[in-house]
Amino acid sequence: MIPEWALKYLGEEGVAETDPKSGWPIAWGRQVIEDIPEDRFDDLRGRIEVTCVFPDWFVVERRLQFSDLLMKHGGVRQIGLGPGGGFKWVVFADDSKWGHLSFKNGALREIEKNERLHVKCDKDGNELEGGPRQPRRAMGRASTPRATTGGRRRR
Repeated sequence: MIPEWALKYLGEEGVAETDPKSGWPIAWGRQVIEDIPEDRFDDLRGRIEVTCVFPDWFVVERRLQFSDLLMKHGGVRQIGLGPGGGFKWVVFADDSKWGHLSFKNGALREIEKNERLHVKCDKDGNELEGGPRQPRRAMGRASTPRATTGGRRRR
């Protein structure tokens, strides 16, 4: 909750951040419209989320969560990871693509559940063509080995 003293430095509530891939809003808050003294600004950052969307600062009051995306856009179809394993983007069942870093943890949890969602990308997030996909995992129990001779014997 925004402290009373900070309200005089803030503008009206509006969109604070948009997703770089989809262009849809992901965070809502109030823009800092007047210079806040440094000690007060540090106090504000210690209490609530303050983010810089260059060149402006915003006090974030509400942020879109990964679970909200799952409910609205369906299950995850693909997750792009860069050469070092860094999160690049996630594609949902309705083909919407989201790439904001705030969705990283949710996307990585989905990869832990199903490794086939992983798509290899270059450092800029472009999908690499012809890269090997994860093989399907065999489910069930392993078969028991037959006799040491390798076949059935007639009796």
